[in-house]
Parts: sequence; C-alpha cells; structure tokens
Amino acid sequence: MNDERRRKQLADFLRSRRLRLAPRDAGLLVDTSRRRTPGLRREEVASLSGISLPWYTALEQGRDIHVSVQVLESLVRILRLSSDERNHLLVLANHSSLPQPKEDDSVPTSLQQILDRMGTYPAYIIDKRWNVLAWNQISGTLCGDLSRAPELERNMLWRVFEVEESKSRIVNWENVASTMVAHFRSRLAWYMNDSWYQELFDKLYGKSEEFRTLWNRQDVSGALEGEQIIHLPEAGVLTFRYHTFKISESSAFAMRVFTPLEKSGTDVQLEELLK
Repeated sequence: MNDERRRKQLADFLRSRRLRLAPRDAGLLVDTSRRRTPGLRREEVASLSGISLPWYTALEQGRDIHVSVQVLESLVRILRLSSDERNHLLVLANHSSLPQPKEDDSVPTSLQQILDRMGTYPAYIIDKRWNVLAWNQISGTLCGDLSRAPELERNMLWRVFEVEESKSRIVNWENVASTMVAHFRSRLAWYMNDSWYQELFDKLYGKSEEFRTLWNRQDVSGALEGEQIIHLPEAGVLTFRYHTFKISESSAFAMRVFTPLEKSGTDVQLEELLK
C-alpha cells in the first residue's frame, strides 16, 4: 500500500511540474493556441529527456517500474526542478532514504533550561511530527496555554489550519500556511511508512478547504526558516524571523526560535508582555 501511494504521489508530482512549464521555457518553438491544457505534453518531456514515451507515460500513470537516477536527473533538468523539488522526486522514486533518528519520549531538563533562558525570544521544541513538546514563557503568551491543549492541537500544522485562536493571530497566514504545506509534502514522502503522517494528512484534507487548495499546488520546500507576523490585542503587531535547529544527528527533536525583526519594535513589545 505504501509503495502504491508513493507511486501515485510521484505521478501527480510529475504531472503538475510538466503542466506548469511552458513550451518556450523548455526551448520549444510551437503554436500553443490550439492546446487544450497548458504546459508540456508527455511526448515532449519524453523526447527532451531522452526516454521513450511509453516509459514516461508509465511514470505518470503510477505503474510499478524502476527508474534510474540518470533518468530522474534528466527529468530534473527538463522540468527545471528546484533543489527541494529534486530531493522530493528522488524520495518518491525510492532513490533516497532518510536516516531514522532515535525516538525520544520526553524533552531533557537541560533543553527546557535552554528554552527558559531565551528570555524575550519565543522558542519551542518539536518532534519529527511537528508536535510541540516544550516551550518557554513568552511562547505560551503568544500561542496560548499549550499545556491544556489536546495532543492534536499541539501539532504545528494542525494549529495553523484548525485552531482558530492560533490561526487568527497570524497576520501573514497564507504565506506561513503555504510554506508549511510545502514542507509537509516533503516530510510525508520521507515518512511514508509512518501511518501517523497519513492520518494527519487525511484529517486535514477532509476538514480544511484551505489545506486542500494549498496541497493541490504540489509545491515542495525544505525551508526551515521564514518570517511570521503575529497580532496580539494586548501588544499589537509582532514581527519575527524564525529559524529551526536540529538538536543532534541522533535526536528527533528540533528547536524553533523566533527573533524580533530589527527596527520593528517587537523586542520592546515582548519585554512589556513579560512584565
């Protein structure tokens, strides 16, 4: 079942990347006025990549065939895939694997101490499933009382789409949500054998039209940093740059830290919140 799902995702991904690329961008001088759909045709991708049409068609049909790295690299070049998209393609084609980190049950006291000493910088620790496991005081002020939240509501992706209190505070919600969905697509491919990821996907896809819309874009990203703007009635607009740091090579934990954007006044607002 997992292999079938992987091949289906590979087929959908290739089709979406093919349809977004205009013939002229691939170096083809053709009349596109009579085309029913935008983008390249299957036969054009096959020809430009130096593979047979039946072989490429089998890929887009999700059939069980083995594809060499050389063929995939040719598709990367023709479809003009980004580095993140290339990695995603290799994972879906089963030519890349992720070292499995050790499963941690709880956050060590030493890591909680680091969080507590971050002062006015909001910071929290997440596991490989993006569940928030530990946080500092200012994070609780910005995100609400996570200690009382059900397990699912401590998941970063779920909170962005399905926890209204959290969702409504994010001023640049569409940018944050689209980045997270693109990153989640990469993680779902890496952890396809973990049923938890598929269950979360099914819940979000079934409940959220916004998630479905973003998911169907087929965007992929490995970005672990970005900008987030939060509005709190008691503090106003707070602007952050966030970075995510892996705790260690053997750990499933990562720490996300939000630093106030320079000259935004956010650092002063945070100090006032902690008084």
